[in-house]
Amino acid sequence: MTNENTLLDNMVTLVIDGKEVAVPAHSTVLDAARRLGIPIPTLCHYAKLIPVGACRMCLVEVEKMRGLQTACTTEVRPGMVVRTDTPEIRKARAANLEFLLTNHPLDCPVCDKGGECELQDQTFIYGPGKSRFIEEKRHKAKARILGPYVIMDQERCVLCRRCIRFLEEWADDVQLGLFERGRLTYVDTFNGEPLDTPFSGNTVHICPVGALTSRVFRFSARSWELKHTPSVCVNCAVGCNIFLHTKYNRLKRIVSREHPDVNDEWLCDRGQFDHRAADGTLRITQPLVRKDGELKPASWEEALARAAEALRDAVGQYGPAGVACVGSAQHSNEDNYLLQRLARGALGTNQIDMAAEVPARARLLPTTRKLEQSDLVLIAGLDLLDAAPLLELFARHAGVMGCTRFIIVGTERSHLARFGRWLPCRPGTEVAVINGLVRAILQSGRARAAAGLEQLQAWMEPYTPAAVMHAAGVPEAELLEAAEALAQAQRPTILYGGARAGDAVLRGALGNLALICGAEGPALVPAQANAIGALDMGVSPAFLPGFQPYTDTRALDRYQQFWGRRVPAEAGQGLQAWRGQKLPAALVLGEVPAGLRADFLAVITSWKAEVPADVDVVLPACAFTEADGSFTNLTGRVQWARAALRPMGESRPAWWILTQLGARLGEAGRWNFSSAEEVFAEIARCVPGYEGLSYVVLGEAGALRKLEPERLTVYEAHVSLAG
Repeated sequence: MTNENTLLDNMVTLVIDGKEVAVPAHSTVLDAARRLGIPIPTLCHYAKLIPVGACRMCLVEVEKMRGLQTACTTEVRPGMVVRTDTPEIRKARAANLEFLLTNHPLDCPVCDKGGECELQDQTFIYGPGKSRFIEEKRHKAKARILGPYVIMDQERCVLCRRCIRFLEEWADDVQLGLFERGRLTYVDTFNGEPLDTPFSGNTVHICPVGALTSRVFRFSARSWELKHTPSVCVNCAVGCNIFLHTKYNRLKRIVSREHPDVNDEWLCDRGQFDHRAADGTLRITQPLVRKDGELKPASWEEALARAAEALRDAVGQYGPAGVACVGSAQHSNEDNYLLQRLARGALGTNQIDMAAEVPARARLLPTTRKLEQSDLVLIAGLDLLDAAPLLELFARHAGVMGCTRFIIVGTERSHLARFGRWLPCRPGTEVAVINGLVRAILQSGRARAAAGLEQLQAWMEPYTPAAVMHAAGVPEAELLEAAEALAQAQRPTILYGGARAGDAVLRGALGNLALICGAEGPALVPAQANAIGALDMGVSPAFLPGFQPYTDTRALDRYQQFWGRRVPAEAGQGLQAWRGQKLPAALVLGEVPAGLRADFLAVITSWKAEVPADVDVVLPACAFTEADGSFTNLTGRVQWARAALRPMGESRPAWWILTQLGARLGEAGRWNFSSAEEVFAEIARCVPGYEGLSYVVLGEAGALRKLEPERLTVYEAHVSLAG
């Protein structure tokens, strides 16, 4: 009841156009009007940016206030009476638009923003139908290349400052500014430097007119001609929601699709402008089979028969250890599930692994927005911008807004260090630094209660500030100040991952730190798009799908029922063991890991770059734009990526290729999948944590899988303290 009373106390009631509305305190008149569904035009206002009231299009009348007020900056007050549609307001809006249009070029027929332009829409609704301006328009720079992805037309700019404000408030990368004064004012980069922020595409996304446009999309199609297919970006593990815009079976552009628990409405440039999937020069588009020492085009029947025969012969001659299957953290859950099903259910081997080193049952972030909800974030051994650019963007925004401080432990200074501190250490000494922080917090007497603290204190005794300084190079004062900040934090979060995702000692040391300071984590940030999903699917020699052990007889019985063959109860070997030998046969999904050698090598891939010189059979797979599939992101959210294009050449979805191989190696009747949706239906029946999921349930928002993470316990994370 107290919470309800507090909520009511924080509400403000006002009247807009004769309608009463209650909104939270500190809301704006514009917020209140939109809650009522009353339209108020804006150009400079953007919901995710701090309002500035620059365009004057949102003018309204407020009783007892002199003159017209900007709705986007005027806070609501109890009893306020607002009018949004009076003769004076209509006159002011029409005048504003007329002034904007006096010098705005008549580029609509050739402007890429045509059909999506806010100025165009508002002119039709609120503006004058005829121009009185007969003088020559002002002239500014047109088609000015700002950076690798963005081009500027200064004559179209309405000086809303959205692009500048985004770079200031979110990217913390102030590369654009206003220059000159009055009618000569224009937006440009400082000193002609390139716009090379990794988030430059978002300035195109939020530009209300055609001033900032995409160099990738430029003049390639009209917006109303495009088909919009909801999908998921596969460039990193954030799993940003996107629309694939296509025309005549060609990918024209990738734009953001809003999801508050994933990417909000932003994209990084890597995700927005990576159109490699549509580049036929990079793709494998027909099956290839080695004949007379050379790879030559072949039919699907010939390539599949050759691969199936070689895999069957290797198992027949050398037993289950004679073949290896390598999954891919870049491929979908369906692809990886069928690959391990083929290995275990058709070939009778647990020899399956992937190149991505990801710990089983890793702790994950509950949401990508967690960094903005934390008051302190420690990042160890991880380049967040490289591994998960959108997490970096959210982190920068939290830093700019003053919500979050950061502690960076690593060899290179991160941009985020400007919102906190950087503990610079020598390569490979991050664990010593973390242990030093743990010891300092334990010594301060402010560690959270946890089982095993006495044992942990004994383990950490050697990691004095002086010893850490000697081993890692972190100044003693810096270490102690960072430990003090961690001890005082109310909502700390700890991140690790990237190239160090498989470092068990680092993970254990960070687990100790999380235990004693009550932190969220340590949360894994994998480097690959579906590393978590591939591991969930059982792409590991150590366990079955859903991390079920080989000793679980009920699981073995269930898989025998589905797969028609009893799974071996012994763990297989993995990449570490395979790199020291030459295998009789190997089947690889995606890129062939370094050091993997086999007498017979078959590869399922989309890319020419992933085909090694010694491959025997190449089975061309569709790119993510051409095949349905699901991906599990770094928060455990399972999302459906939909096909937007027909397959290129003779390529086929990887799940179809594996189904065809499975039918030739096992019981054909158990490999009769006709769609990725049917494969996912079996995943939902077979894989713990995915129960109850389907493509219908996933929809456009996705759903969280339900797998319990590892339980934190004290860990003896010892490393050398030799300098």
